[in-house]
Amino acid sequence: MNKRIKVALLSFASLFLLSGCYKEPDLFEDLLTSNGKVAQIAVLWLGETKTFSAAGVLQPGITVDSATTVNVNIEYTSEIAVKEFRIYSAATTTGVQTLVTTLPAGTQKYDSELRNYVVKVPVKAPLTKNMSLVLFAEVVAENNLPSSQRNVTLKTNP
Repeated sequence: MNKRIKVALLSFASLFLLSGCYKEPDLFEDLLTSNGKVAQIAVLWLGETKTFSAAGVLQPGITVDSATTVNVNIEYTSEIAVKEFRIYSAATTTGVQTLVTTLPAGTQKYDSELRNYVVKVPVKAPLTKNMSLVLFAEVVAENNLPSSQRNVTLKTNP
């Protein structure tokens, strides 16, 4: 009987030691890799004031006269310092983007009501009448990581 107890205890001890060495695989470790923190654009809109539809939906795009200067307003949040703001343009949302302007950080203001930073980036409307242009905004953090892009449509009067 004493021998059976020793064998049983030895079996439990070896099972306990072997299970202690097993490392459970982390399913998300390979899927999620972070290069650092980035800014997040909350809202992007054109003009001097926000325009809302009758249903209360923000109308981000506007129609202006050709060759006028329009403000691209970027409302964003960021846990780290921001380096610059970039505006790109393209003929369509999937078209090739061209850098229009870059604005260094320092002109943004914190809006306590929105709880976001707000920056106005001036952009010149196209010279061509009755044209539609898609503008993309991007916020680049001090670690050189850009935010996800947001876009708005700028149209010129016929």
